[in-house]
Amino acid sequence: MENGLVNIIDDLPTAGPGLKIGSIKVNNVVLQGIEVAGSVDVVHLQELLSNTLKLTRRRRYSKDGTRYPEPLPSGSPARKLSIEIRDYLGYRDTRGLADSTVRASTRVLDMLFAVCGDIYVSSITHAHIYRLWDLIRWTPNARASAKILAVRTVDDLIAEGKELNLRRPAIDTFKLYRRQLKTFFGYLVKTGTLGHSPMGAFDAMQETLIEDPDKAERLFDSEELQRIFDPAGFKEWAEVWPHRWWCPILGLHLGMRIGEVAQLKLANVIQDEGLWCIDIRATVDEPLRYSQGRQSNQRLKGKSAIRRLPIPQAVLDAGFMDFIADIREAGRLRLFPNLTAGTKDNGETKANYGACFSRQFTEYMADLEFPKGVRFHAFRHTLITDLKQQGFLDRDIALVTGHATAQERIETIQRHYDHKTSPKRRRTKPVLRDWQLEILNAYQPPVQLPRYTRGQFWECLTHDGLVHL
Repeated sequence: MENGLVNIIDDLPTAGPGLKIGSIKVNNVVLQGIEVAGSVDVVHLQELLSNTLKLTRRRRYSKDGTRYPEPLPSGSPARKLSIEIRDYLGYRDTRGLADSTVRASTRVLDMLFAVCGDIYVSSITHAHIYRLWDLIRWTPNARASAKILAVRTVDDLIAEGKELNLRRPAIDTFKLYRRQLKTFFGYLVKTGTLGHSPMGAFDAMQETLIEDPDKAERLFDSEELQRIFDPAGFKEWAEVWPHRWWCPILGLHLGMRIGEVAQLKLANVIQDEGLWCIDIRATVDEPLRYSQGRQSNQRLKGKSAIRRLPIPQAVLDAGFMDFIADIREAGRLRLFPNLTAGTKDNGETKANYGACFSRQFTEYMADLEFPKGVRFHAFRHTLITDLKQQGFLDRDIALVTGHATAQERIETIQRHYDHKTSPKRRRTKPVLRDWQLEILNAYQPPVQLPRYTRGQFWECLTHDGLVHL
């Protein structure tokens, strides 16, 4: 009764030609002959109902006259789904989440709204979630956008999908939607809006144990590496742009992700206790320093991805520091300024530097007749596999790959390896860097890297029409 009365109060119009209410019963009090003529009367009525509710609330006493504590409320007064979605997305926007995460949240909540309508969130049950699964199952992404959902019914979209006998979405799609829904309803539970989440009954998706024998291997053997870095073929393809030259080399010898390599800045190449290192972290872009949104076009997969890697000797021998000298002399902040991240009309990044290079590398792999699905990430798989075969432990490999291990987080490993000393007893080099360099130098792929020549990309680096921020 109490929550229902509060909902009545919230639904009262703030203005209008007039409203007559025959009677309202509040516990043992009946209010009759109520007339509301304007927004001021609405406020007075709300105050009257609230005060009446407080004054007439039943007091509970034991047989000895001791008052029982008031029962805890089951939840705050429920609000409409549209309001909760608006506030939830607004809150997530302030958390600095990745654009892709915010877009995923918006998409699944648009579909939830299409299924439920603008009802009170306390009215959402497991039946609505079943209906949402049907929509996800039978509606492809192209036909379930917010614009389409605004003009077509859920029944129509599901019927169309069944008629076309659309292929079932990948299990990862259902995992993504389930995760987003659990987060949304979990948030409402934490705020006291809901007593329980309607997603509580929906367990995690079952992992498939089926393997596709035709699926391409995600690592390179010796012959394939030699084909990629063929002295004539690779040089012909790579000498067009600096990112084509250096990104595969860094991916090969350091196991860096394509996004990590493509977004490197001059500030990410540092000297640490006598060793040249690549400092993988996101730094502020000056043009975005005072923006309300993202302050850097660099992105990281997670906290464990932040790491500092000593540059292997093979990369130094290939002339990497000569290239860094050219970047510094050209006055560029990014190592690969010819890559674009893509921008929206408002200037916010919608893509990433890795996506631009990935298209070029995929085309190169296709020209070399590699099977579809073998991409830049295979360098990372190859390095990890080789190191494991040499007997390195997972926690040691994680020091260079930026993975978080199940037993120990990277931060814990660093505390054990990178011992601190007083200024009076400074080490020549930190223990962690030595160990990382030993791990990286243990990987010796059977390829001959091309030697960089100072100034070979000078036109690409200095021509403003070819450079992107």
